Amino acid sequence: MSSAKSKARHRLAARIVLYGALLAAVAFAVVVSRRTAPPPVFDTSWQDVDFEADENVRRLQDLVRIDTTPDTGREIDAARYLAGILEEAGIAVEIERHEGARANLWAILEGESREALVLHNHLDVDPVRRPEEWVVPPFEGRIEPPWMIGRGVFDMKSVTVAQLAATLAARERMAATGRLPRRSLVFLATSSEETGSDLGTRHILNNRPELKDRFWAVLTEGGVLEATWTSEVKYWGTSFAQKQFLEAMATAPSAERLERLRADLLAALGTARPVAVVPEVAAFAATYGPSRQHPDYRAALAEPGRVLDEPELFDGLPDLLKALFRNEAHPFFVEAAPSGGYRLRIVLHVLPGLDADAAAAELLPARLLDGVEIRIHERRGAAHGSPLDHPAYLRLTDSLRRRTGVEPERIGPYLLARYANDARFFRLHGIAAYGFTPFRFLAVDSMTVAGPNEKIALPAFIDGVELYRQVVLDLLDLAPEATLTAVSAGGVPEAAR
Repeated sequence: MSSAKSKARHRLAARIVLYGALLAAVAFAVVVSRRTAPPPVFDTSWQDVDFEADENVRRLQDLVRIDTTPDTGREIDAARYLAGILEEAGIAVEIERHEGARANLWAILEGESREALVLHNHLDVDPVRRPEEWVVPPFEGRIEPPWMIGRGVFDMKSVTVAQLAATLAARERMAATGRLPRRSLVFLATSSEETGSDLGTRHILNNRPELKDRFWAVLTEGGVLEATWTSEVKYWGTSFAQKQFLEAMATAPSAERLERLRADLLAALGTARPVAVVPEVAAFAATYGPSRQHPDYRAALAEPGRVLDEPELFDGLPDLLKALFRNEAHPFFVEAAPSGGYRLRIVLHVLPGLDADAAAAELLPARLLDGVEIRIHERRGAAHGSPLDHPAYLRLTDSLRRRTGVEPERIGPYLLARYANDARFFRLHGIAAYGFTPFRFLAVDSMTVAGPNEKIALPAFIDGVELYRQVVLDLLDLAPEATLTAVSAGGVPEAAR
């Protein structure tokens, strides 16, 4: 068999795997939806699209081709690439370089008000694990219509390009109209998010007061879109809160002792009970609950207090919903410690607003730690979420409803129960931060994040870039003195104080 034919068959096999996964996801969604309507019609118009002719697709491809993994990547090269595009548009850029090719970048469009809307992204990406399972080189950014495959293409370089396009659109509008936006705009790309943000967001907030003092509200990653099909949105969530995350490290002379601890923690996680209904969860449940198709899930979220009193109701929930009502200890894997012996990383997830020290004592009881040294070395992030009556959140959700035509009740807040991002650090400094996604991606895309063959659907990416542009311009048009009315009840006013 010729090399050309072999490569062609390899591409075909990979494409069959990808399409098969998509079809399986659609079939599952149709089955569980319990709807009597016919299944969705497949849109094949993308077959006639020259994706490489789209400027933002090319930018995404360029970014993906820059290796920005934690150990061997070069964030500085990605920062310089973004800076070149911004500077060509007449926008001044500052790059802050750190040791090891790490970097931060920011650019400011001045508005009538010094208060700034911040478009935040991170330059680094997850490591390439299990490289033998990749069907294409991780940093090629190969287009296999309708997808682009590559490390970081979903998390979060697609959002970075959308934010870049929105910043350029704001600059173009200023040039065309001669009018400043009501608020200033900051494009902020930071370092090391995948490894704790020590040189990135946390560094900026602690060492760049001239920037931090201007931050009015932040849009970053963390938004969630649930859909049974691209045209059928089940829930479009903007994240406003997440759990408190405590980093712990257990050490012991033997790997066997830590393996027993790990097994004990996993067993405890499987039987952990609910402890509270905190205000952030109540606010989320009020709008998210009606979108659930399973009657028990709707019942639990409609009256979350029942979850505490009715064990059978709690036991019937999936783990992701159980996490809304309990604190959790998540162990990783036992490994050799650099100084000798062995170690086990444990991340404690504590509900917003609860006493983190008391929760840690319950999650890591002394009876499990005989012969183990445990150290909780850092509590990262804010105890509470961002307010749902903040003008930025209200304008964002209003813009999303108007721009997409999605039913208003299917757009609302989202609480990240098992995922952390840099929004927590902005909130720690009293800055409202929200995770927003403009992309109508199906689960078949999101399931590849951090794993082999990370990919995004390019039709959804192209449409999402345009939506992000529209939403950002709407936010910049909001007068600093404007007051808006919340559409949905159950908000968390002043939650970031």
